[in-house]
Amino acid sequence: MKTFVYIAIILIILIYKGFTLYLSYLNHKFRKSSLPIGFEDLYDEEKYEKFQNYHGDNFKLNFRFLIIETLVLLILLVSGFFVWVNQIAIDLTDNLAIQFLIVLFAYYLVFFIVSLFSKYQSSFFVEEKYGFNKTTKKLFIIDRIKEFFFTCLFIGGAFYGVFMLYLKAGKLFFILTWAGMIFIMILVNLIYTSVIVPVFNKLTPLEDSSLRTKINEFATSVGYNVKKISIMDASKRSTKLNAFFSGFGKTKRIVLYDTLVEKLTEEEIVAVLAHEIGHNKHKHIIFNLLQSVVLSSVYILGIMLFFNLEIISEAYGFSGINYGFNLIIYFILLEPVMLVLNLFMMKISRTFEYQADAFAANNYDANFMKNGLKALAKENFSNLTPHPLYVKFYYSHPPLPDRISHIDQLKKDES
Repeated sequence: MKTFVYIAIILIILIYKGFTLYLSYLNHKFRKSSLPIGFEDLYDEEKYEKFQNYHGDNFKLNFRFLIIETLVLLILLVSGFFVWVNQIAIDLTDNLAIQFLIVLFAYYLVFFIVSLFSKYQSSFFVEEKYGFNKTTKKLFIIDRIKEFFFTCLFIGGAFYGVFMLYLKAGKLFFILTWAGMIFIMILVNLIYTSVIVPVFNKLTPLEDSSLRTKINEFATSVGYNVKKISIMDASKRSTKLNAFFSGFGKTKRIVLYDTLVEKLTEEEIVAVLAHEIGHNKHKHIIFNLLQSVVLSSVYILGIMLFFNLEIISEAYGFSGINYGFNLIIYFILLEPVMLVLNLFMMKISRTFEYQADAFAANNYDANFMKNGLKALAKENFSNLTPHPLYVKFYYSHPPLPDRISHIDQLKKDES
């Protein structure tokens, strides 16, 4: 049975990684040499060739590092690395919770180092080559240090809490862990912009201007009150455009990338924000929160199951159950499960995007909405022709041509 478990886990990893590589390859090959009909004005021939090359270089980089990550994972599993780390942990301390964290930390550290090379090449070879990267090497290093310590502090702290509840809470483990996860999710939503974002970026209040007036006028016209509108200095890392909403109730806040304010007209910016307000009006935020609540329940049940599967640890060389190793295997095997669930969650998400587009088109202006979407796609080099199967698994937003077509159909239905 141990041999069966050992082989089964390896096979699941290989099949999952192979399938994701296949999807990535399909999406890469599906790129068209000509623009979709109706989008010929988006790029000239030279810019579209640059767009194609950008996606090609990204594919090669991601493909290469996915293979490297898979090989590293397999080497860790078959070499007895985790048994060795666990023995070091036992030699260092008798505290079971600290031993648990040491095993998790070793796994995180290995893949943090691997990801450093991937992120470095992405920023300073691909993104810089095509004019997107504005991150200096100093800032890159600072960001990675912050990322490392934030992950160790907050994620490590969360895992420590979960493990201590498992050891001490008995039958109350599920309820207490579930309540803790929900509390953390809500808290992060409430403090994300005011506490977390400023660690990496500077937020400046949008000064009184015609843009602020237009945003406030539209928001008021649809019964949406936002007091805080901020500009984020995203340009110190990238030229790409974005905007987002965060928080609930009195903590609601609009954040605009400075690149967005620079590249889009005021009307296009309001249209993009109208789309985000549409999500709120259609209660998508509440649905997503409820979805997270349900998924959290499933995650915790999975943790409870894997914490009790002694055979997993023994199959890979441990003399008994090792909670840290079992949790690592749990999250590894959760990836293919989440890929399947993505078929449903991404479909719902794309439906929500259509609804938010319709809200913006009907309550503000369809043409400004279309122009804003096109500008975002053009400046961010968004893929206009992704493979349909890749879209089903990975796209939370419909491809741009589908979104434009949907808005045009709305206007036709009205006339």
